[in-house]
Amino acid sequence: MIDQKSSINNFLNEVNMKVRLSDFIGQYVDLVEKGNSFVGRCPFHNEKTPSFNVNNEKSLFYCFGCKAGGNILNFTTKYKNFTFLEAVDYVSKYAGISFIVDKKTRKVTSHEKIILEILKKANNFFQSNLQDSSEALNYLRSRGLKNEEIKTFNIGFCPEEKLLINYLKEKGFEPEDIKKTDLLIKNKNNEFFGRFRKRITFPIFDFSNNLVGFGGRSMIESKIKYINSQESLVFKKSQMLFGLQQNLEFIRKEKQLFLVEGYMDVIKLYSYGIKNAVSPLGTTLSEIQLRKMWNYSEVPFICFDGDDAGISASKKIAVKILKFLKPGKSLKFITIPENADPDLFLENKTKTDFLNLRNQSIDLSNLIWEIVRESIKTDTPEFLAIIDEKIKNIIDKIEDRNVSSEYFKFLKAKKDSYIWNINKIQSGSYKLKGIVNVIENINEKLFISMILLDKNYITEFHEEIFDVRLVEVNLREELQKILKIFNENPNSTLLNIEKFKETNLKFYQEILDLKRTHLDSLVGDEKKIFFKQILNNLRLPVLINERELIQKEIVEEKNSLISENLLKKYTRISEEIRVIQNKDIE
Repeated sequence: MIDQKSSINNFLNEVNMKVRLSDFIGQYVDLVEKGNSFVGRCPFHNEKTPSFNVNNEKSLFYCFGCKAGGNILNFTTKYKNFTFLEAVDYVSKYAGISFIVDKKTRKVTSHEKIILEILKKANNFFQSNLQDSSEALNYLRSRGLKNEEIKTFNIGFCPEEKLLINYLKEKGFEPEDIKKTDLLIKNKNNEFFGRFRKRITFPIFDFSNNLVGFGGRSMIESKIKYINSQESLVFKKSQMLFGLQQNLEFIRKEKQLFLVEGYMDVIKLYSYGIKNAVSPLGTTLSEIQLRKMWNYSEVPFICFDGDDAGISASKKIAVKILKFLKPGKSLKFITIPENADPDLFLENKTKTDFLNLRNQSIDLSNLIWEIVRESIKTDTPEFLAIIDEKIKNIIDKIEDRNVSSEYFKFLKAKKDSYIWNINKIQSGSYKLKGIVNVIENINEKLFISMILLDKNYITEFHEEIFDVRLVEVNLREELQKILKIFNENPNSTLLNIEKFKETNLKFYQEILDLKRTHLDSLVGDEKKIFFKQILNNLRLPVLINERELIQKEIVEEKNSLISENLLKKYTRISEEIRVIQNKDIE
């Protein structure tokens, strides 16, 4: 054991400054905020009712069931089955803290305090020099920044080479310690000079509000407009969000945030009164940054530049975060019009104009479908077959079983609607009158429309309809209302498409369009056959997903009797799937 109690306390103090215990434990336990704590099911014993509590203020956890408790090291040693020293090493790497364990003295020591102090002094120097530089101030004024933004974001200016070095030496810092801060780099003559010389400086804070690095913006034409501090003892790019310190109070109040690309985007939005924007210092997003954002907003908005690079970065993030999805946690994506960025967009627009972009945002699920659909070069069978492969790849990335199940149903429904539209339009099976608008979730909307147009479908296919689970939330809720009304009074006047005329005009118009393009030309039993096709299209993804879950249960189940029952169920569902896929419905 490490016998230097004070050293361990220092270590824990450093960790607690940089790490929220709920973020750390949240990697392994699903936690829900409850009052001043977070609760979840204990990872150390089986329980149905959550009794595992995490208190960020005290940096302690405790289970009221099995009585396990303690600090971040106690959790790590118990959960990971680590030795104490292994836990110290693991936690220090997670926190981005350099702690050394002296094998002789068993003493844990920190090397970062002096670096943090140097960075703080350097920032004071940069801020002071900004006030003395008319060139730098004029540049910031030309970008529309006022004194409030300059002061709030501690914006500064780094002058020529030797001034910073001399200033820090005068403050009593040793040259070797100054070198560790990444404030200095060597030129061709092996001489040290300021990394951020002749640049506007933006101090970067970690999640514990420690100043850990800088961003720098060149005021002149340069191959590299923006630079960041290099990865160091204290600067871990993936573990911070620029603007969070300044905007935290507003973000907590609004419970909503925008993720933008750069410093100036965050600051420009702030100047317009939009004080809930942060930046990951680029176009990548780490798990730590994502979980931090979810602490404050269940569905943050990704708002990268509207050019090809920004759109591509958004799609990469969409795919990357699938692994970390949890129920109730997601993202929405905003595309800035006309290839602009938030800074440029606001030059000719208002705060309201920007906030209205939220109404045009695309859900993560829909963006994923767009990514899947982009793989289809032509509407031929061999290319359409790629969809299933892409869907499988997407589902495999999602670790949460409930979320992956819902995504499977969603993407299968999207695929069915896409192929259905292609087949019907290409074949001319149903005479389309006039221009046909592409309607999202067409199968689901046709399903609702036909029920409202002919209530007899509910009576005839009552059991099958109740098994259907629609992907679109609004339609799912609408179906539940319809079925409830029908069960209470099959003759209710509320079971009519006209009710949407006042409550949902867009959907009402879509129903009329669908009736015109897909239903009016059907005669005799064609409508009934058509309805059965739609019904089976909607049921098929549910059945396939259910079969996959049963298959997993069969593999994992050790009780032979239960396995036998599961196998029978698997066989029955497989047969139902086969009939739907391969047999014409009469």
